[in-house]
Amino acid sequence: MEKTKKIKVFLGGWVNCNNAQNHNCHALAKYLDKDKFEVTTLTLYGGNVDCSDLPDVKLLHARWPARVWQYIVFLRGIAWCDVGYFPRGDVWQFCAKCVKLFGKKSFKTVEGLYRVTDKTAIRNLFHSTTKTVSITKFMVTENERLVGVVAPEVLYLGCEVETFSGVVRKHDKLRNVIFIGHNMRCKGVADILLLAQRFSNLTFHLVGDGNGFNINDMIVKYGVANCKVHGTMNHQQLAKLLSEMDLHIFPSRSEGFPKVTLETAAMGVPSIVYGDYGATEWINTGTNGFVVSTLEEIEEIVRDLEQHPIKLDSLAEEAIKLGKSFDWKVLVKDWEKFIEDLYYAK
Repeated sequence: MEKTKKIKVFLGGWVNCNNAQNHNCHALAKYLDKDKFEVTTLTLYGGNVDCSDLPDVKLLHARWPARVWQYIVFLRGIAWCDVGYFPRGDVWQFCAKCVKLFGKKSFKTVEGLYRVTDKTAIRNLFHSTTKTVSITKFMVTENERLVGVVAPEVLYLGCEVETFSGVVRKHDKLRNVIFIGHNMRCKGVADILLLAQRFSNLTFHLVGDGNGFNINDMIVKYGVANCKVHGTMNHQQLAKLLSEMDLHIFPSRSEGFPKVTLETAAMGVPSIVYGDYGATEWINTGTNGFVVSTLEEIEEIVRDLEQHPIKLDSLAEEAIKLGKSFDWKVLVKDWEKFIEDLYYAK
């Protein structure tokens, strides 16, 4: 088949809603080359993410009730497309049947590590499309070992560097530490509160939501007055706050590829993260951030940066380079090639 037409790509994410997979679909819809691809994606009633930057993208809107409309918009998107991308688990069995019925190419991304007992269900989910790819090299081997999901190819997720674009500041003192996480409790906020107890002279900024628990109650329970709760922020609000931050601590142990470490890096704010999910793949400890194993290691690093704040200057400079290396404008070329190869494959 000759490459003479635009490939119709359906992105199965709710691009007007806050969620990592939705944000990724939003970025792909924005940056895929419109000379090569026609793009359709989804919006959901009640969404709060601005989509005005997608003027040349077709948006299929799911009205209320979503439990009915999700089937309608997924069906329309699949029937229209040449290649469908399904990063989420929404009605995946229905989508799998539809792509088979219409004879469409499709793919999924494995975006986490699966330590589950029902391995068959996970394999069925991720082998329900034409191809499945991983978003880090670490996931390729670990998910095959853990649950038997075979996804040998890697497509990295990007960062919107045009939104998160910082400059190196001179640091005479470590003052402001930030933690960012949807569902704070699962992302390790308890470790942040313990650090706040140990570093009463620092201000800890908490961005995100509690997803069912009250973070202010937790702050009272831990007896820390040096925590500031900002709630959920959009990208523009977050970028503004990050311009005033010195250090990002993200003590989650159940991640895939926490894109927030790229967003903070692009703003010149290095991260301290745990190494359970293979973060050494993009963070070089002591150069553009830190990958550690324990809370005590985090404490040691923070104390060292308190005593030698000048180290933050070089960390910030290298962090910005890290963020730029994952710019969606650059990485989207890999996604374009993957989609083209999938579409034209026999």
